[in-house]
Amino acid sequence: MTKSRKTSRRRVQPEKSSGISPVMIGAVVAGVILIVAGLIYLGNQGGEPPTVDLADFPTMGDPDAPVTMVEYSDFGCPHCQAFNAEKFEQLKTEYIDSGQIKYVVHPYYLGNPQIGLATQAAWCAHDQGGFFEFQHAMFEQQGQIEYTTDAFAGLATELGLDGDALAQCVSDGTHSSDVESARQAATRRGVNSTPTFFVNNQRIEGNVPISQFESVINQEVAFAE
Repeated sequence: MTKSRKTSRRRVQPEKSSGISPVMIGAVVAGVILIVAGLIYLGNQGGEPPTVDLADFPTMGDPDAPVTMVEYSDFGCPHCQAFNAEKFEQLKTEYIDSGQIKYVVHPYYLGNPQIGLATQAAWCAHDQGGFFEFQHAMFEQQGQIEYTTDAFAGLATELGLDGDALAQCVSDGTHSSDVESARQAATRRGVNSTPTFFVNNQRIEGNVPISQFESVINQEVAFAE
């Protein structure tokens, strides 16, 4: 009797799917391309903020000095007043008078309309070559002077400027657009508090100790040599 041979058949297991279809891969790649393209577009759109011609602003010192220091200050700011009273003259003696830095003031007000008017008056004083004298006097009388056109004119007269011309300049709003443009330029540079200083591109915020000003200025002077 012939025995029948049973043949065993192995069941072939179907290959497991990776779970990622070509369609999904294509979608991911397309998404990455769109993100990169978007970043490139935004980068090109942003660019550098418009530069401000510092020649338009009140300047003291050698125009060819190796270091430029820019002050952003507000006439109603007590810390600006303290800097002007406590540290400016020392920095002037050490660095401005010696020809090491060109000092530029970027008049900037934080939104108070009275201070905005005072800033216009300072620009009008600048027209007569008396900005720094007017600024110093305004800080000396901070909290005491009335922020009116007549008060600014009276102060200008005390300083030897033409008070009537300054009053007319303020009344006409001669520099109202300059004040607003300067405020916007400061905002674009990231300035949102006063006083703020830039020593070349090094930023100093607040009325910091004199040693900190000196350290940053000395670094920039040494780097420029």
